[in-house]
Amino acid sequence: MQTSKNEAEVRVRVRRNPRRALSKLVLIFISIYFILLTYNFVHALVVTRLARVETISRGVVQSTVPVQGILVRDEILVTAPQTGLLKVIAPEGERVRVGQVIAQVVAVSLDSHTGEKSFNITSPRAGIVSYHLDGLEEVYSWKNINELDLEKVQTIPAEVNHVLPGSQVEEGKPVFKIVNNLEPVFIIADTSVKLKSKDMEKGSIVLLLFGSDENNVSRAVLSEKIFGASPDRMLLSLSNYTNSLLTPRTIEFQVITERYDGFYIPVGAIVRKEGKDGIFTVYKERVRWKDIEIKARVGDKAIINDVTADLKVVSNPQYVKEGFPIKLP
Repeated sequence: MQTSKNEAEVRVRVRRNPRRALSKLVLIFISIYFILLTYNFVHALVVTRLARVETISRGVVQSTVPVQGILVRDEILVTAPQTGLLKVIAPEGERVRVGQVIAQVVAVSLDSHTGEKSFNITSPRAGIVSYHLDGLEEVYSWKNINELDLEKVQTIPAEVNHVLPGSQVEEGKPVFKIVNNLEPVFIIADTSVKLKSKDMEKGSIVLLLFGSDENNVSRAVLSEKIFGASPDRMLLSLSNYTNSLLTPRTIEFQVITERYDGFYIPVGAIVRKEGKDGIFTVYKERVRWKDIEIKARVGDKAIINDVTADLKVVSNPQYVKEGFPIKLP
């Protein structure tokens, strides 16, 4: 009887085991499912946090070289007719006509009942008036620029003088200058080893930047590839310029060696696939690979064609793969 009872218990346990095994299997599948859900959630969260998705940029991409230059203008000095106090009539930067009264010198006079007499200073030509002088106006002459001995004239010290209203002026000494702004200003550019004029053609257009505004581009003409018998100097002619170039003798500026206007991406966003250049984009919250045509590379930017302004680009593609889900904010 004891044996029969034990066999019955075994049969009962055998009948119960399949259900228990099935329950465990279901529990394992549910656990795996939730693990996958958690992984996908965490993965999507991490990718969203790490991956930088940006709308493609459009604008100017350019490469520049810093250059120093000497300005040579068509300018003439005007001296004081008498010694006395200066009374300014035409202010700095004003364009004046021939014969216009620019200033007056108020001098002591015994012949006047007031004890003073005013002497007019008129402009000998049309142009822009400037009271900023450096004593080199006749050294760096616009008319004899091709005869300049730079090694010699650069040893002549500048005598910077800003003639102010009410200041004492001396007879025969310069008071102001008139700059003919209808003629070009020449720039003797020191290119050293950074910019090779031999790669340019005489008469070609050279793009310049004065200041930090990359859109404020000036167009100069290469007048001489080699100036003053030095391969490290070239002569530029600039016809359109602002009054900021009327007073300084030396200037620092940028020569644009490459300039493009269009859509661009960081070079680091480029992804090679099957020998082709492409980028990872985001479309319907999925990472997609798109082939691109690279027009040029300038520094850390690449100018590309055949894209639209609404394109979303992954700028750090090392964190994603094609097909990855990614949620945009």
